[in-house]
Amino acid sequence: MCDYTQREYSCGHFRWIASKWCRDYTITHKRCQPNVTHFEYRQEELCGECKPKTYPPWESMIKRSSSKQQTYL
Repeated sequence: MCDYTQREYSCGHFRWIASKWCRDYTITHKRCQPNVTHFEYRQEELCGECKPKTYPPWESMIKRSSSKQQTYL
């Protein structure tokens, strides 16, 4: 079984982070039954989904096209 750390955020979401892969996973890359060996509670932190998005100061300088295809002349 692979070893995992269970992390709980202040927003109530959980994440499981692999701390050690078992031999079977390293060979087959198929997930096995998780074995939670550590538990972390991040009292002052929100998960990535709940965290407000922050953009770098230069974000406004980036020109983004509205279409996914760009035409090159």
